[in-house]
Parts: sequence; C-alpha cells; structure tokens
Amino acid sequence: MFNKLRVDLPIPPEYKYERVNGVYLTDVWDDIRELTSGYFAGDEAIRDAKGNRVHTQQSPIALLLRIILVSTMPGDTVLDPFSGTGVTLVVAYQLGRNSIGVEIDPDYVRIIASRLNDFRHADDIMKYYNYYRHTKNLKEIWRTDKASVIVEEKQMELF
Repeated sequence: MFNKLRVDLPIPPEYKYERVNGVYLTDVWDDIRELTSGYFAGDEAIRDAKGNRVHTQQSPIALLLRIILVSTMPGDTVLDPFSGTGVTLVVAYQLGRNSIGVEIDPDYVRIIASRLNDFRHADDIMKYYNYYRHTKNLKEIWRTDKASVIVEEKQMELF
C-alpha cells in the first residue's frame, strides 16, 4: 500500500510563485525537520516531574502520522514491536487503524495505558490535517470520525 500524499511544503525563497496544489511526497522526506520543529521544546513529549523526557527516543506524532497515512488504509492493522510511549498506537487509533503494540518495560506500559485512556491535547493529529489538504483521497485515508476523539472520548478498551 502506498498512498500518494500531497503536502503544503514551505515555498523556497527563490520561488516566484506559490504552489496551488502542494507537492507529492517522494521517498525522501526533507520536510520532517520543519514539520516536527518545536517537538523537543513543546508539550508533546511525555515528561517526568522534573521536566525531562521519560523516553529519549519518543517519535514525534507528525512522523508517525505520515508513516501511517502513506502506508495504510482505515481498518488496517499497524504493528509497533517497540512501543515505547505509544505514539504509534495513539496515532493509529485516531486514523481508524487497528494497532498492536509490544513493550517489555512496565513503566512504559503504564504510560501507554494512561495515554490511551486519557488522551492529551498534545496528541491530537488534527493540527496536521491542513498540511495534507491537497491529497486527493485524504478523506478516504484520514478517518475524521476518529480524529477528534481526543476532545470528546476519554476511555478506550485496553487488552
């Protein structure tokens, strides 16, 4: 599965005209740095009482959102064999994908359970929707009925 995503990349200074329909993503994602800027300073990373990130390799939501959008359809199952703090599971759920997460660290398992049962505003993927607005089948691959669960739905069944 490969969904052709069109994104609204920033226009380089040497360009004279704006892009009307964004650009197709290729296999090189040189916009991720800009898309995820502010991640380390923002409230997305799970932090301890001292303000330190509890997992040094927690991936940004924008990155997992892109990976899941480009490679799956609603109803597909996403496997994360090293779940860490559960970013993949949180994003997959909002996009209407099933997910299986594997994590052996009991502290991270507690964080994942808490995160899935009590969604944080920082985990909401809707802030990125407009970035993909030029994607032809966006409504088909981005399940908007699940995307606003963070505000409305607080409980999710855990297995």
